[in-house]
Amino acid sequence: MRARPASFALTLALSLTATLTLTACADIGGTGVTTTSLAPPDPAHAPADVHWEPFQGVQLPIGAHDGPTKIGTTASGYSHTPQGAALAAINHTVRLSLAPDSAWPDVASQSLMPGPAKDSWVLSRAQISVTAPADPAVAPRISGYRMATYDPIRTDITIYTTYPDASIAATLQTVEWSAEDWRLRLPDPNSKTVTVQSIPAIPEGAVKLEPPN
Repeated sequence: MRARPASFALTLALSLTATLTLTACADIGGTGVTTTSLAPPDPAHAPADVHWEPFQGVQLPIGAHDGPTKIGTTASGYSHTPQGAALAAINHTVRLSLAPDSAWPDVASQSLMPGPAKDSWVLSRAQISVTAPADPAVAPRISGYRMATYDPIRTDITIYTTYPDASIAATLQTVEWSAEDWRLRLPDPNSKTVTVQSIPAIPEGAVKLEPPN
């Protein structure tokens, strides 16, 4: 069997939000004390300074500030911010879905949270073979994502992808902060929750991403 593009659409969802740091200097009670305040993370803020790199036929967003900072067989090193969570969700999902036979064990080890969902995925992946990049006729483009709320421990992100036939998929993905990086938490294999849906348009409020043509 060959891996199907649908499996990689199933895990494409990213969220992005930028954390703005505001430094306020105030003289408290005439003592000359300086205070620093941090603005809360903003899930609606896009990652800054994004460039795109191809992986197995799909363009992936790479943030100069939010990662990944280490790219090889796997991609790791994301900022502990909404933007880092979103970029991790997108990069992990695509790399996990399209990793060739020689690389997928390392990708799974570095990008997935342990548990029944990971075990189930590994068993399924071992039964198929991926030796070539995604077919351009069906390969998706990352179009954006939406993060309703941001939790620094565990966050849900909806990733929007468009296809050459103009169809749009919305994929719900979860990332968790573990071992100083964001990792995917795949859906429980016994869950009845629908994680991938076809939608008519990308909703208002989504963070738009523009990969190169």
